[in-house]
Amino acid sequence: MSDEVIGWAVRLAEGVAPDEVELVPALTAAYVTGGASRRELFARANSVPGGFDVTAPIVVFPHVLAAVTLAAPAIWSALGGNLSSVSSLLKNLGDLWDRRRAKPAPEELRLPELSRLIDAISAELTAAGLPPIESEVLTFRIVRALISDGAGTRAFLAAAPPEEP
Repeated sequence: MSDEVIGWAVRLAEGVAPDEVELVPALTAAYVTGGASRRELFARANSVPGGFDVTAPIVVFPHVLAAVTLAAPAIWSALGGNLSSVSSLLKNLGDLWDRRRAKPAPEELRLPELSRLIDAISAELTAAGLPPIESEVLTFRIVRALISDGAGTRAFLAAAPPEEP
């Protein structure tokens, strides 16, 4: 496991799941290893990510990693081959966030790659059981982190391809 991937994961967790930062190196290593190690991260009987079951640990970060992995095509499309447009992507993300919170506007179609990325990550978090409001907030934090650290995002996606369920 590369230090670049672990560093990227720690920076991502600082923005989206700060209470889990200490766990991130081990969670990321298990996720990237794949197979049984990855499946074990999600084997929490009857627990809900972000829920309040006092008998089960509340760990959101594996679901964040899964959402990033499963949204890889949308991420590649949004990042494109050029990281020089990071500030533009971040500005567009802020604009899109404002418009989505106020209800979608017709001009939202000008940012199809970013919209697809947001929709893909949000869908994965919602499917994992996160409440819609928490999913929406985490989605924008995740996307902002992915764009801000495009090189780390690419390194993670190369190291952790999706697996069959």
